[in-house]
Amino acid sequence: MSIRKSLNNENLSVALTISLVLIVAAGMRFYGLHEIPFMHDEFSALFRTHYQSFGDLIRIGVMENDSHPAGVQVFLYYWVKLFGFNEFWIKLPFVILGVASVFLIYNIAKQWFGTLSALLSAAFFAGIQYAVFYSQIARPYAAGLFFVLLMVHFLNRWIKANQKIPWTLILAFAIASWLAALMHAFSLASAGLIYLTGFFLIQRSHHRKYMVAGVLAILFYLPHLPVFVHQLNAGGIGGWLGKPEAGFLGSFLFYTTNYSWFFVFILLAVFLLPFLTRQHTLSSKNTFRVVALMWFFIPLAVAWSYSLLRTPILQYSTLYFGFPFLVMVFFSFFQDKAFSANQKMLLTLVILFVSSFTTIYERQHPLLMSEQGYDQIAQEMYQMKKKYPNQVSLASYSATPAMAAFYQDKLVPGTVKRFSKHQTLQEFGDWLNDQKTDKLGFGWTDYAPVEWEFLAFWFYPNRSVHKAWFNAAWFESSRRTEDENFCVIQSLPVTEDQNLTTNLKQEFVHFDGSKTYGPAWNWNAEFWDTDVKVFALGALLLHDKPVTEARLVLEIKDKETDSLLFWQAGTVSNAWQKAEQTLLLSGFRFSNLKIEPKEVVIKAYIWNKAGETFSCVDVFYYKRDQHPFILGLVEAI
Repeated sequence: MSIRKSLNNENLSVALTISLVLIVAAGMRFYGLHEIPFMHDEFSALFRTHYQSFGDLIRIGVMENDSHPAGVQVFLYYWVKLFGFNEFWIKLPFVILGVASVFLIYNIAKQWFGTLSALLSAAFFAGIQYAVFYSQIARPYAAGLFFVLLMVHFLNRWIKANQKIPWTLILAFAIASWLAALMHAFSLASAGLIYLTGFFLIQRSHHRKYMVAGVLAILFYLPHLPVFVHQLNAGGIGGWLGKPEAGFLGSFLFYTTNYSWFFVFILLAVFLLPFLTRQHTLSSKNTFRVVALMWFFIPLAVAWSYSLLRTPILQYSTLYFGFPFLVMVFFSFFQDKAFSANQKMLLTLVILFVSSFTTIYERQHPLLMSEQGYDQIAQEMYQMKKKYPNQVSLASYSATPAMAAFYQDKLVPGTVKRFSKHQTLQEFGDWLNDQKTDKLGFGWTDYAPVEWEFLAFWFYPNRSVHKAWFNAAWFESSRRTEDENFCVIQSLPVTEDQNLTTNLKQEFVHFDGSKTYGPAWNWNAEFWDTDVKVFALGALLLHDKPVTEARLVLEIKDKETDSLLFWQAGTVSNAWQKAEQTLLLSGFRFSNLKIEPKEVVIKAYIWNKAGETFSCVDVFYYKRDQHPFILGLVEAI
């Protein structure tokens, strides 16, 4: 009787603990959901739901303009018809799937490694920013992970089956596999890997029906095959990713622990606990450990190899579908019988608290999610327009004008000049030149070229406000006034060749057919602040005939070896010209180059490539610190 009572108490404690984990998981994902605006990728998907026919959706919206399988795009196509572009309702299904995935992680880990391992795995995934973030966006990640885990859940039922396999299990497994394949390229890869692994885990007598389940999944998937082939031939995801560096995996793992050394310490302490108390299961359950590690590391190896050999595709989101299995292995060494119900609850609550606390307070995740660039720029425009009703010009730069317009048209309709990658610096400069106002509000999302920032401040050099959100920034500035403290465009000596730390009197430098290179401007390592991330240079040229081939060159060299790390030449295609003047521009981000300012020297000069005739009458430089929130959802703050 006492044994039965003990078991009942144990079961009640476990039920209470996993309930708390799921409540926290839901709270982390649902909190402020109605206030979380759309991001770039969500806009991209939502703007591809307007097609009049399903055929156009697949042909244009998926095959021609997306790198993901059609599953989520098809879902949104019909979901939008019900709820429109409403942030809460669009995100709701993905949040629900995110919470459900936490339960599936618990369920799978419990069958593989025991109750305590399952509770710790679920608690970890319930609170970390990596999992919360991808549950709160209407993209393929939450859905892809859910169906991958659901597939493993059904596979576990197959593994445990000793009798006849029911057709309901065959069909459920096939549908879960099919849906996992429709969500994301790497949930497809995970589904294929899991299916093949299943042959080694289930009884041989069940192989025939297992093959039937595989055939059904393939038959379900066949209509999508032309999409898969087209996207496979298309290659990468847009060319904006760089090749993975040697430390990629370490950076990824640190990201998944919220960039918190405190969290890392707690995790290591919990990991070592069963070994220090000699209550571990090191010699058992190795089959599932090997399988789980394969499900994480094989997709990683494939993505890494593809990124090096063909085109970069490896990023943190790529590993989302295999990461829970790595987590399960990490917590897999606990021996359930060695820990009481209270000890299990305590350890689980420690992981749950630390994962959630560091996400909320160290990573500031709720703030980063509720204040996104598109909506916040519109809010700043509204406030600036209210404060300076007839004295302000407003402009924005984004991937497409429609994304910027979504929130701007609600708050400041008809008052914003919108630019995108399809417009030129010449157009931006012409617009700035025509403005008669004293104030400028300029915001960009998903990174405007540095030269656009420079040009805005060339016309309105006195910056008073700089704010930033994830992949977005906002600036308020005014024309030159008596107070130069906020002037962010600094003038340089034209004829001096020196290390620049002060502004000197300027002189003209005349170029004719015989003069190929002008004077050099040099910045040594001591010039740079450690947090400078943006630098740009502008050279003002006067000429009788239009300049077409002049270049403003930037060279970055290692301060120790003098080896060239970066070379760039700003051309007239990236300049602003009018009448008899040209403003040559050249700029970069240290963060994009993965270069530390203190480790380099920079040299700049004008290259008169075609022997044209002009005079350089002024040179300006612009540098800006990095705002901590600009990459706050993926990098350390």
